Amino acid sequence: TVSTAAGSGWSLSGTSDKGVVPDVSAAGDTLSAESRDRTGFFIEARGGSASVSEDEFDDTATAFQFNGGYRWGAIGIEGGYATFNDFEDSDSGLDINAELDGYTLGINGRYNFAPQWYLAGRVGAFFWDADANAAVCVVAGTNQVCNLVDADTDGTDFYAGVGVGYDFNEMFSMGAAYDYFGADGDDVTLDTNVFSVTAEVRF
Repeated sequence: TVSTAAGSGWSLSGTSDKGVVPDVSAAGDTLSAESRDRTGFFIEARGGSASVSEDEFDDTATAFQFNGGYRWGAIGIEGGYATFNDFEDSDSGLDINAELDGYTLGINGRYNFAPQWYLAGRVGAFFWDADANAAVCVVAGTNQVCNLVDADTDGTDFYAGVGVGYDFNEMFSMGAAYDYFGADGDDVTLDTNVFSVTAEVRF
């Protein structure tokens, strides 16, 4: 309020209002906490390129993976299916074709190094099945004779992977990943390296 007093000129008295200042740091902490808290079920799909390089057998193929699981904050469990089809190569008269698929069971982890960016890792058991065949062809005179040799085997090895990605919101993320799948059998060895794009939905 403004008042006048005799002999003293103008004087000011009363109170002044202060504006409300939002707590920006608290809001940032909340966003960061939400980005890190991913407790709950999730499903994930991966698609990319798989490569095999074993002795004289060297090829790439399309890779697909489907995973699901439950995560307690940063650590979770997962199970899934992976398929890498139609590896093909030719060497010394051999036309080789191989297919690999299997089921996975393991643990995974996620760490948000920024409010919406994350690093991920996983490791577990790979229960695989491989089918390989080779057409052995020889030339006898003017004729070419081919014999088909087939090998079908399975086993249990390990898989492991790392990745980086972005949380678009609390329920959806996309990223890029590298995975290694061991498949070392008596008749067939198809250790596979995979680079893929990932998409995860949480609920």
